[in-house]
Order: sequence, then C-alpha cells, then structure tokens
Amino acid sequence: MIYKYSVVRSARNSIAVSISAENKITVRCGWSVRPGEIEKFLDSKADWIEKVVLQNSHKLAVNDDVIELKSIYVNGEKFPLVFDNKNEVCADAVYVKCKNDICKLYIKSFFTDFKERVEALARQSKLCHADISVKNYTGRWGCCDAQNNLIFNYKLFMLPQNLQDYVIIHELCHTICHNHSNAFWRLVGEIMPDYKERRKSLKNFDFLTTLY
Repeated sequence: MIYKYSVVRSARNSIAVSISAENKITVRCGWSVRPGEIEKFLDSKADWIEKVVLQNSHKLAVNDDVIELKSIYVNGEKFPLVFDNKNEVCADAVYVKCKNDICKLYIKSFFTDFKERVEALARQSKLCHADISVKNYTGRWGCCDAQNNLIFNYKLFMLPQNLQDYVIIHELCHTICHNHSNAFWRLVGEIMPDYKERRKSLKNFDFLTTLY
C-alpha cells in the first residue's frame, strides 16, 4: 500500500476502507485482523483507491484558494475572503474579522432566505416538517431528527442553489423515511428526478464540511 492510512478496530466481522474528501484513508476492521490481512485487502482495492485519491486531489487543487482561506464560496460563486475589521458580505468580497466569524456571518446573512426556500420546497413536495435550524456540522450537510426537526449545515449557503435544493429535499424525505432504504430513494427520485447527478456534484464540495 503506497498511501498512509489509519486503522479503526471494533467488534465487527468485515474489513472496509473509506477515503475522505481530504484523502484521509481509514480502514475499519475487527480486533483480531492482522496487519498482513489489512495490506492484502488494500492491495485488492488498489485501483479504486488510486482512482478516488486522484479525483479528490483534482477537486482540492481546483479549490486551493478556498482551502488557503483566500477565497470563499457564496451560493456557488467564489468571492475574495478578506480578513478585516468587519463582518460583512459585500459585492466585491466577504469580509471577516477572523475565521471563526464566518459561521455567524453566513447565518445572519443567508438563513432567512434559506428557511423560506425550505418551506417553499416542503409545500411543493407536500412534506411536513417541524423546526428548521442551522449549525456548524462537520462531515454532514444536514439532519432530520426523530421529531422531524430539520437541521442544516450553514455551509450549505456556500453551495449553488441546485445543490442546496438537493440537500433540502433529501432531509425533507427523511420526514417520511428515517433511513436510506430503497423506499427513501424512490421518494427522493419522485420529487427530484435528477437527484443522482446533484448528489454526485455535491461531493465536489465535501471538503467544505471540515474546512471551517
């Protein structure tokens, strides 16, 4: 295995490998699995690992300026990110006093319109929900809890509208199916026939969930 990886052991019977948007490779396996078995498993997945790592590397290279905090996305468009003595989204740039202020600035600037969009899509799809809120999630775009409260990642405001809509519909469908069963995906497809393409495009922005 030419790439570095970490191993997470637990009481499981299978071996699995995952690759994050930042190309962090994680192997999950049982307590008794020997290092040689892990290497053999990874060798069998070498072509897939190479493909995903190269794809991720390309996505990250395209967004070097964002990762280096020189630019930031607003509704799918890049704006200069300027560290100044104010927190404001302007026509020429996004100004923040510090990195930690990005969250509260985006919520203040975009949450009201976003909430209206969620409510509009809920009416169109005839799906009922409880409260709508946003938070700084790491590693996910949204959540629908057991009481059908919808909680979204504020970083959605950085995405193009069509991808925001996909995440909204995804979570709204969870008010009917609280899982990712075939029935859930059928419901998503009925409301948004091109959801697979949108879901694939969303992966290009996965790195944002851990950046801020």
